[in-house]
Amino acid sequence: MQTTATSVTGKPESTLSSALTIFLVSLLLFAAARSTAETPIEEMLNEIADPLSQIERQIETQEYAFAIAWLGRYIREIESSQNHFNPELIRPMTLLGDALMGQGDYARALEQYQRAVHLSRVNEGLNAPGQVAIVYREADAYRRLGDYELANAREEYAYHVLRRGYDPTDEALLPGMLHLARWYEATGNPFSARAVYEDAFRVVVANGKDETVAAIPILQGIARTYRIERFPPYYAAAAATADLTSAAFDQPVAVNNFPAGERALQRIVQIWQSQDEAQPVAVAESVLDLADWYTLFDKTSRAETLYEHAYGLMTEITDFDTVSYFAEPKLLYFPSPGNPKPPPLNYRGEATSGYVEVSYQVTNTGYVRNMETIASEPEGMMDFRVRKSLRLARFRPMLIDGVPVDRESHTYRHEFTYYPKVQDAQESPSDAS
Repeated sequence: MQTTATSVTGKPESTLSSALTIFLVSLLLFAAARSTAETPIEEMLNEIADPLSQIERQIETQEYAFAIAWLGRYIREIESSQNHFNPELIRPMTLLGDALMGQGDYARALEQYQRAVHLSRVNEGLNAPGQVAIVYREADAYRRLGDYELANAREEYAYHVLRRGYDPTDEALLPGMLHLARWYEATGNPFSARAVYEDAFRVVVANGKDETVAAIPILQGIARTYRIERFPPYYAAAAATADLTSAAFDQPVAVNNFPAGERALQRIVQIWQSQDEAQPVAVAESVLDLADWYTLFDKTSRAETLYEHAYGLMTEITDFDTVSYFAEPKLLYFPSPGNPKPPPLNYRGEATSGYVEVSYQVTNTGYVRNMETIASEPEGMMDFRVRKSLRLARFRPMLIDGVPVDRESHTYRHEFTYYPKVQDAQESPSDAS
């Protein structure tokens, strides 16, 4: 009976030697174009032993075409000499997806990610945590293709895999929790995001870390969800995200709960203040975050007190220019006016640029006042919407010696795209009806 010799990597020698031959030739060509003559010999030998590490670096440096060609050959070598379900295909397929994503070929990248996830499930088990990083890539590909519903489904699936693989209070769940919560935030679903953040906080409590810096990203997330509720973005492009919901977190919804967000931010300040080693920057920034919260919710007197305190903390930080840092108002919230609604296709001319330019004052309480339209083109098309957005804007006020003051003579220019209506367009039967 004949036997097939194997290498130390576990691959048949014929497969490994073919792959290495391809790689070594490619490496010589690639090295000629690189300026890394100082690369240690041990590192170069490690790259030869693991050629996929070199391919990873090429993808990082955006050399996608070379990586795609090499990975295609590498994958075919394994499939032809072994089988189509070999677990060693998972990594090169994932890297091929990464290279295709870099080229903007999201559909083909998604195919590679789906194959890699399938192989992971076949070889490692249906609930193996190793597939999660690839599932996140699938979700990103769906998002870039504009399919937010499927992207959402993959994000939730990744988290369900983690939940099935770990105890409910295992700290290993936290990265997946934060990932899903931030996804919900980004897609305009603060209620589900808050439910995940609150679950995450229960995990840090169970592990005795609710008074440590490990709790801070979670507390910040909880506060952000209340802020998004109170100050939701609008006039946004229509990307079907409003209907995204999660059946996994069926918890009571609290709307615009000012005290809950306040408590989360106060707790962050206390955590930073309680650290054994002084963290003056972190303490000052957490105080500012709480002051901004009060500004957004019109608690002016509390905000002023905290701004003055943060100003004093920052003056004590070595080599920090406190005066310049607070010399201009900082935007906290501004709902973009967007673009005007286009006319029907039959009446739509060529896309054209327009603008509105407005001067305004930022008051010592962070509001916009004394607006004046300087110029607009076309006149009157977007003036009202721009002024409305500015009225709703909120700023951290300018501070002089820690005291909020008015800031005169600000100018905002909003540029937009619109489609002139063609007056003599032919009316279609559907338009007429």
